[in-house]
Amino acid sequence: MPYLNVGDGHQLYYELQGDPAADVPLLFIHGGPGAGVRADDKQLFARLERPVIFFDQRGCGKSKFEHRLSANTTRHLIADIELLRGTLAVEQLILVGGSWGSTLSLLYAIRYPRHVVRMVLWGIFLCRQQELDWFYLHGANQLYPEEYQRFIQQVNYASDPVAAYFEKLSDASQQQQAAASWARWEAVNSFLMPDEAQIARFSETDSCLPMALLESYYFKQQAFLPPDYILRNSIRLQAIPVDIVQGRYDTICPCDAAWRLSNRLAQVQLHISPLAAHDAAEPENFHILRARLLELEPVTGC
Repeated sequence: MPYLNVGDGHQLYYELQGDPAADVPLLFIHGGPGAGVRADDKQLFARLERPVIFFDQRGCGKSKFEHRLSANTTRHLIADIELLRGTLAVEQLILVGGSWGSTLSLLYAIRYPRHVVRMVLWGIFLCRQQELDWFYLHGANQLYPEEYQRFIQQVNYASDPVAAYFEKLSDASQQQQAAASWARWEAVNSFLMPDEAQIARFSETDSCLPMALLESYYFKQQAFLPPDYILRNSIRLQAIPVDIVQGRYDTICPCDAAWRLSNRLAQVQLHISPLAAHDAAEPENFHILRARLLELEPVTGC
């Protein structure tokens, strides 16, 4: 298995679909933080002629670590992408990612615009406090009140359930129950019509704990970003074509963020799926994303 040593006790697992030297590759940036690359994610890229790079971010998936949260910040993740690009001797990338994957794609493109020729994003998450408050405090709870009650009764909190969950997730005796509860709340909101099988997949032990722990760790610190960082720095993205696919009924990352971002970009196409929620596997989201990836014209790197 190929691993990239990024230092700080972390080794990133990565894999290649096709030859990244043959054409400008797609780089899939998974969500979370902490979700890792899942089998469902790869369905989006099945049988594409263009090469695809997959990797698991620090502390999750098949990546190795000495301490999961040590040297694990947004700045480190951006640097890891750049190191992976250089290690594979790839000059330019097409970034593909949703939710936190859209956040990290945008942040990498702001930092290294010359290495990004296009982005295909969904479920736009700008990691603003208002978005976190919507999902964890007041907003989504009004759409799924019974599920929110189930989610919030796991912790004692005043006004910060994310920090309260992080504290519980840091306790080995309580973390698995807390992780399953965190994952269920996310799963319920990921699909227009969630079923128990989908919820169960989100709540699998090996995947829900790193996701819950890393998400609560990042979100209690606003992903280590200054307020409105992405929107304030969107000027650096003006030369990059961006496709955004957004479920109208996305209750994790509401449509407002995608709309505001699209109004800041010069080369953008915003595709709103009228009957879809958050996940890329939602049929309308998947159909548009898959079609967009198939339609991408060959790009020659500089």
